[in-house]
Amino acid sequence: MRWRNAWIVMRKDLAEFRKQKLVIGSIVAMPIILGVVMPLATFVPIITIIPQNESWDIPGLVERGSLPDDFSVPWTNRTIEERLFTAVVFQHATLRNVNLSNCIIVSCVLEDVIVRDSTITDSSLDGVYLENVTVVRSEGIRLDGRSILSVSSNLFFIRTKPSEIHQVLPMMLNMMLMIFIIVPATLPTIIATYSIVGEKNNRSLEPLLATPTTDGELLAGKIFSSFVPSMGSTFLAFCLGVVLLDVILLPQVGYPLMPNLTWILSIVLLAPTTCLMSVLACVLVSSKVSDVRAAQQLGGFVVMPVVVLMLGVLSGFLFLSPLTVVVFAGLYGCLDIGLFYFVRAVFNREKILTTWK
Repeated sequence: MRWRNAWIVMRKDLAEFRKQKLVIGSIVAMPIILGVVMPLATFVPIITIIPQNESWDIPGLVERGSLPDDFSVPWTNRTIEERLFTAVVFQHATLRNVNLSNCIIVSCVLEDVIVRDSTITDSSLDGVYLENVTVVRSEGIRLDGRSILSVSSNLFFIRTKPSEIHQVLPMMLNMMLMIFIIVPATLPTIIATYSIVGEKNNRSLEPLLATPTTDGELLAGKIFSSFVPSMGSTFLAFCLGVVLLDVILLPQVGYPLMPNLTWILSIVLLAPTTCLMSVLACVLVSSKVSDVRAAQQLGGFVVMPVVVLMLGVLSGFLFLSPLTVVVFAGLYGCLDIGLFYFVRAVFNREKILTTWK
């Protein structure tokens, strides 16, 4: 295959596309809709509804493996285990595996305890869950909880309950990512379906088919003339969307979320393979029908493999992780290779020249 000939075909097609308002409008509108409108419409209502204040743990708490060396564990003279207490005062006791509510706890050792709506003073805490609790002059490790007031205490948390925004973000970001993946599969239905049947209707295809280019060179030029603008529009939409998402979510999460590894792999591996699959199928359809609208309608079916992935993500059956992205990109890549050889085998320039009216 002489790639120079394929390059000439691609440049010729791109020049033809510039004359088509529908094609140019689709390429230009896609980054604006996906990169600006969709993030604003999806995430602005979420951060508006969700409370702005942090409702769990104390800002700046860090993980620590042991109590400070200068801390003196309170003296206790009794041990209480596996009980439920409400409105009780404890002093100089060791509490293990108990559930406390509306209690006052002074000079105690708490291990694997759940404490709600209480006050803890001069105590040692290990593996305790705190909810709506005031902790005074105490030390604690391996803690968890929410709505905690710490007064002159050293509390170290190993995990915290996620905020409302962190609970909804993974699902919403997966949905947004699937939109960026389905776009390079749908955009070629407008561009690639025009590549043969549109030029035939405009009587600009016959001179190209009569040139000494091989079928492989001709198809390669047609494929890349649709692939390049489709992926260019997708990359632009992706960059705009990532920047805008970080701007919107940074005040809520405190650090830039995007792009993460899953998003990078998706735009580098998954988006190109889905785009190439769509382009190949649409070029095949365009070479077999004689009407642009019919080609676009039939080309819409080529997004079904991507729709299957999208439905799996939206239903919760699949979660977009780096491994999932690599696996599906590999599957789509194998489909692309098989589809290219199939399109090349059934492409017949003589039939296009002689039978189309």
